Amino acid sequence: MTDRRERRGPRTVPLAELAPGAMAILREISDQESRAVLQSLGLTSGARLRVCRIGDPCIVQVRSTRIGLSKHVAQSVQVTVSGGESW
Repeated sequence: MTDRRERRGPRTVPLAELAPGAMAILREISDQESRAVLQSLGLTSGARLRVCRIGDPCIVQVRSTRIGLSKHVAQSVQVTVSGGESW
């Protein structure tokens, strides 16, 4: 019998719930108002992120750029936790 989680894929969590230093892969941005702006900054589906700071603002690194997000926006960014591998 297959585990339900395997069929659904990795579990997603809000970016705001990760600890500083965590690596993640962006899966979805549920805040319609912020989606286009975040995508223009490189926060696109499949992008690899590193959490630099949690709080308000939440600071994430995408490639070589650090981006500050309000706590509300960070809560709307759904990610899957990735291993600690480097860029």
